[in-house]
Amino acid sequence: MKSRTHYTSSVWFDIMLILLASVAGSVDVMSYYRLDHVFTANMTGNTILLGLAIGQGKVASSLHSLAALAGFFTGAVAGALIVENKKKGWSYYITLSVGIECFIIFILALIWFESGATMRNPILYISILLSAIAMGIQSATIRHLNIPGVVTTFITGTITSIGMSAVSGLRSGFKKKVKDGLPQLPVTKNLEQRIELQVMVFSAYGLTAVLTGWIEYHGATLLPVLPLVLILFVLVICVVQPQNAHFDAGQNHQQ
Repeated sequence: MKSRTHYTSSVWFDIMLILLASVAGSVDVMSYYRLDHVFTANMTGNTILLGLAIGQGKVASSLHSLAALAGFFTGAVAGALIVENKKKGWSYYITLSVGIECFIIFILALIWFESGATMRNPILYISILLSAIAMGIQSATIRHLNIPGVVTTFITGTITSIGMSAVSGLRSGFKKKVKDGLPQLPVTKNLEQRIELQVMVFSAYGLTAVLTGWIEYHGATLLPVLPLVLILFVLVICVVQPQNAHFDAGQNHQQ
């Protein structure tokens, strides 16, 4: 019974990571389409866009990218203030962080519904800041969980981790046991499972980007619904699964 509960908990935890990656993929595509071609989850791409805008003398575009960078940094700091505490593993503070991200995306969806296809200043800057803050909070939250090779807000790190895990598996065997991040948070038991999770996170990010692009083309008015529904699913899982090992790890560690 214990192993079955642990397995169920692990499955739900993986689903949460996949959903969070999907939120980031959707928000990145939406911000690119609707927020003057700015990325608000992927700061690597956003920095490149900032450099291009400055190099080409496009002041407005550079200010949009700077707003995204400032928003993401603010969100990362806010997320760290929430989750960086004495408790390790999943705790109330992680759930609180997800709840705040959900609320920000809800406000962002309302703004998008009210503004329609064209956003003008200052609504445009407010939307960029809110979107980037939400992604910064998510990034800090996942970073705090310290899950090796899993990043939900920028895909470059995940691709790199897949390659490194694959090489390690070829050298030492994919069934070799691996140590994951925090105490009592065993997301993966061996390299094979780790690669599976990394590939699922990467696929979720990419496929959600495709779906968001399809929605933008066929029914743009419904665009804000997708990331909101996804983050709501994450919040529901946080609320209904607190008895499982992954979700009360912080409390157990303190005891």
